[in-house]
Amino acid sequence: MRVELLNSSVPPSDLQFLVSFLVNDEVAVDAGALGLLTDLQRQQRVKHVFITHEHQDHIATLPIFLENVYEPGPDCVEVLASRECLDFLHTDMFNGRVWPDFIDLSQPENAFVSTTAIESLQPVVRAGLTITPVPVSHGIDTLGLVIDDGRTAVAFPSDTGPTDHFWRHLAAIDHLKAVFLEVSFPSSHASLATLTGHHSPTTFAAEMDKLPNSLARGIRFIVVHRKARYAAAIAGELAALGLPNVELVKPGHVYEL
Repeated sequence: MRVELLNSSVPPSDLQFLVSFLVNDEVAVDAGALGLLTDLQRQQRVKHVFITHEHQDHIATLPIFLENVYEPGPDCVEVLASRECLDFLHTDMFNGRVWPDFIDLSQPENAFVSTTAIESLQPVVRAGLTITPVPVSHGIDTLGLVIDDGRTAVAFPSDTGPTDHFWRHLAAIDHLKAVFLEVSFPSSHASLATLTGHHSPTTFAAEMDKLPNSLARGIRFIVVHRKARYAAAIAGELAALGLPNVELVKPGHVYEL
């Protein structure tokens, strides 16, 4: 399985401002930076976009992406999210004011986008991948995703603070290879992390302990979602903890898992 966190800084750096992962080039997890991908042919290869929740850094360029890949005809991109999230996208983004209503404008013979509601713990199969939504603990309802190609499983908890259901689900997957887990704030802002449903280094470390035998299983914990102004502080605190199998994400790098 190939996974890439798209760059969202110019020039490219290790700073992350927006959230978009590409999986095997055809599936996107969130659309924060998807519409900024300068290789438009790569954008056109993406056929399924999963939205974990409606916070701005996860949906910012969805309208631009859909405009970039539109071609007259019945084939179009599919956006998959919870029913509540899809309703938000329609009423607050594709509402004819913020952006043209691509949803109502879509007709079977000429579609801008199709939408599919997904539900917790109900897997869907897209592009040869089984994608299972699993709830996490964030400030709003959020679905983490577990993506499985039959040989490798990779977890995307999305934005979350301390949670349990997601880790219980992962514990049963013997071919889990990586977890892209967030750390948004340094320890000096741990109370803010708690209030907003995010992690600081201490809670990140505690979450790792919820996945039994992760070290023996060789599971990689790849740190994402460091708030830009705190990125260096978070990196230093994580290094001081000496956690095994932990690495900082490299935006633009393709992970072969």
